[in-house]
Amino acid sequence: ITEDNYGATEVLELVPNGENIYVNKSNRQDFVDAYINYVFNASVAPLFEGFSAGFHKVCGGRVLDLFQPSELQAMIIGNTNYDWTELEKSTEYKGEYWAEHPTIKLFWEVFHGLPLEKKKLFLLFLTGSDRIPILGMKSLKLVIQPTGGGEHYLPVAHTCFNLLDLPKYTSIETLREKLLHAIDHNQGFNLA
Repeated sequence: ITEDNYGATEVLELVPNGENIYVNKSNRQDFVDAYINYVFNASVAPLFEGFSAGFHKVCGGRVLDLFQPSELQAMIIGNTNYDWTELEKSTEYKGEYWAEHPTIKLFWEVFHGLPLEKKKLFLLFLTGSDRIPILGMKSLKLVIQPTGGGEHYLPVAHTCFNLLDLPKYTSIETLREKLLHAIDHNQGFNLA
């Protein structure tokens, strides 16, 4: 086969002496098998070996035998069950904020109206990752506290503590604008 390698065309043999073997009706399945093996195995083998060595250095050992593949996946990439009402229920409030405070009610109204991608961006803004802990939203303890300065300030996240400094906004439009501005211009610590 020929392959483009950073602008240079390379001829690769899929089987030994493959350059001298013509593909015809009798061996075309062999060609397809060799091509698929190259694309999915041989061409990525050096990259995969590096990944595998690094993965096993961090997560290796006999403990891997204890997990089913789906359990290992959940442990590594996190839970994907985004239960936003559970997040609201488990949220704690500090200072003069409580669950029925007008600003808090506006916050949750805006938050629940956001599309999934914006909610995930909020998690990234708040925690440094858009993934849920393996134990679910109830184990993600969000804390919201008031901050001074007025409505022209943006919300501030303290990622180490899952703490959100939320100014006392009085209008839903201002809260939505400031929250979206804060989460859209965030840089997280994710590995992706």
